[in-house]
Amino acid sequence: MSVAAGHAFMIAITGGSGSGKTTLARALHERLGDACQLITEDNYYHARAHYGAAALAMTHAELERTFDFDDPANKDMAHLRSDVEALKRGETIQQPIYEFARHDRKPDAFKTVESRPVVIVEGIHVLSDRSFFPLFDLTVFVDAPADLRLIRRIRRDEAERGRSAESVIQQYLRFVRPAQTRFIDPARHHCDIVVACEAAPPDRDAPSDADSVDRLVAPVWVQLQKLGIAG
Repeated sequence: MSVAAGHAFMIAITGGSGSGKTTLARALHERLGDACQLITEDNYYHARAHYGAAALAMTHAELERTFDFDDPANKDMAHLRSDVEALKRGETIQQPIYEFARHDRKPDAFKTVESRPVVIVEGIHVLSDRSFFPLFDLTVFVDAPADLRLIRRIRRDEAERGRSAESVIQQYLRFVRPAQTRFIDPARHHCDIVVACEAAPPDRDAPSDADSVDRLVAPVWVQLQKLGIAG
């Protein structure tokens, strides 16, 4: 896990949908401050046009029934790889912007993302392809029981993505659960650190429990201290 001179220290955080990986990534980003950059794999979903003219006219429910958004084939992983490599070299990227409320990329819009000494990349598929592992200096898998992951996904998708609980459950059973086994779980056996996130999901309007977040961050922070990345 040595870092090449002049390169950013790259951290990959993965795990199933609702596992707590975003909570961990944001907590590390906050603690590392201005020295850290955070990007999410979710912005690399293909635009609707990628699926042809029929997809442009589909409702959200039709899209979710038709396409398996938990399959990495529905993300531009080549673009993500290119951007990760550029950030590792210390370069600035133009990241696409994906809007879940529209199930589409924001047209002709990009976010300028500057590299920093530490770059965190989080997402369910960031380590599904074993060839991504060498791009990172530290790889983390966030593990959580399936029931908690489903509850967290329902609450998130209802609040942030305008979906009904029933639609989330149907999508989970048809696509999310099989994808967890096929694409996500194998990375668990190859990551540098596996952390458990077993705290019960908070009520809808309640903030995350600070002690639970501290327990989630602790093993990663200790490793970063050993590597001289965190103080």
